[in-house]
Amino acid sequence: MPLSLSAYLILGLAIASVPFITQPRVPLALIALSLILAVIAGILNTTGLLLVLSWAVVSAFLFKQKHPVWLYYVMVALLLLAGHLVMKHEAPGFHNLQVLSDVKTSPDAVPYSLYLNFDKAALGFLLFLFAAPRMRSAKEWLRSLRITLLFFIPTAAVLIGATYAAGLVVLDPKLVSFLPVWMFANLLFTCVAEEAFFRQFIMGQIMEKLGRSFWAGTAALVISSLHFAYYHLEGGLPYAAFSFVAGLFYGATFWKSGRVEAAIAVHFLVNLTHILFFTYPMLAK
Repeated sequence: MPLSLSAYLILGLAIASVPFITQPRVPLALIALSLILAVIAGILNTTGLLLVLSWAVVSAFLFKQKHPVWLYYVMVALLLLAGHLVMKHEAPGFHNLQVLSDVKTSPDAVPYSLYLNFDKAALGFLLFLFAAPRMRSAKEWLRSLRITLLFFIPTAAVLIGATYAAGLVVLDPKLVSFLPVWMFANLLFTCVAEEAFFRQFIMGQIMEKLGRSFWAGTAALVISSLHFAYYHLEGGLPYAAFSFVAGLFYGATFWKSGRVEAAIAVHFLVNLTHILFFTYPMLAK
């Protein structure tokens, strides 16, 4: 197996291990191995490696201790900057692997390309590992699963229904040949990263500072959803508007459950429903 694929697979394993291992040693050992392979394979250079290591130090320090107010805001600003760079694909020192180029999932769909974004996944992993509390009992897992199922159906109905009504997609049941790699990338490199950043980090920090009241939660929900929409503006204003609504649903899942895992699951299940049953990513104009 090429070193580049090994680096991505081990990074994916590190991300997948986070909810199931209470101590961080195993996930950290896995990402360390992934970083070594990524450097050797040329996925990231010295600048990229130093960025990931700096994100790791800031994340570990921010979420595990109390700090002076000025230091807290400096570290939050650094992680917001890191999130901006990876969401805009502007982080220096990374050479992300393209696995699909201008593939058409159906004759009337726009061409689709897929990258494995090491930078986005690495930041998502660190926020997932250090910011999200671990679930320590079967009861917690069952509650998270129950809330996931409760929110998935209305979320999918509203989001996909709205895109259908807007003429962006049509019913198109299919099994695409690249589904396994899409599921790997979408769940671990997209949904985990985005939910860890927009919900666990942005929404979570706002709620921590403003309190757990209804109005504080509403403010955190709207602000995190606006951030989520902003980073989808490249798809056009309608896409950003749908992303804002999606952010409200994913944020509500996080708020109700207190678990980023539930928001990740709803996000992924909606995306999976989209690619399996409707035009993906959207109709060609």
